[in-house]
Amino acid sequence: MMGQLASALAHEISQPLGAILRNAEAAELFLQDASPDLEEIRAILADIRKDDQRAGNAIDRIRGLFKRQSLDRRPVEKGALVGEVVALVRSDAAARHVQLELAVADHLPAVFGDVVHLQQVLPNLIVDGMYGIDEAKAGDRRVSVTASLDGPQAVEIAVSGFGRGIPADTLAHIFDPFFATKPKGMGIGLPISRTIVEAHEGRPWAENQSGGGASFRFTLSVAKEGARK
Repeated sequence: MMGQLASALAHEISQPLGAILRNAEAAELFLQDASPDLEEIRAILADIRKDDQRAGNAIDRIRGLFKRQSLDRRPVEKGALVGEVVALVRSDAAARHVQLELAVADHLPAVFGDVVHLQQVLPNLIVDGMYGIDEAKAGDRRVSVTASLDGPQAVEIAVSGFGRGIPADTLAHIFDPFFATKPKGMGIGLPISRTIVEAHEGRPWAENQSGGGASFRFTLSVAKEGARK
């Protein structure tokens, strides 16, 4: 349990800390100018503040998962579920020269869940999607995030990369604890995502696409007031 907790914390904190470092380096470059762009520097500082909050929230989320605290479930709108999360990882995507595409269905209903926990899932899937296209050509270095209805009672969210795909012998174990798909990975991001989705009575899975690349997908229940009859 202690090993899993330490690995999970290291995994979740590394992303915001990396973003803080890149923003700090960018601010230093701006300050080297004789007349630095103060508005740009203010925007960078705002990003650093957000990433600091992300690191703190990651600690609270992981601690809550391992203490088996009850979920604070309530309707979560698509902006908080997808839009805000994608905005947070855009700087990481730009640093990797990855084009991040977002397609959310119109009039998508709210889902029922704990927003703090749910906002942890998508970054894990996007980072794995970006890793999967590390060797792709410039025009193929893109990751798409889609959100659409899956029947009247569920929303499906998918993260798709257009790289080499997932080896068949790996696909069945992709969500297993400590089954690392990256050379320096710890194999904890996807298991955490699975734990969160299943705690919300959803279903996570991964699949290869017929046209190349792979998709990570999960479903969440529509909030009662948003369900279609």
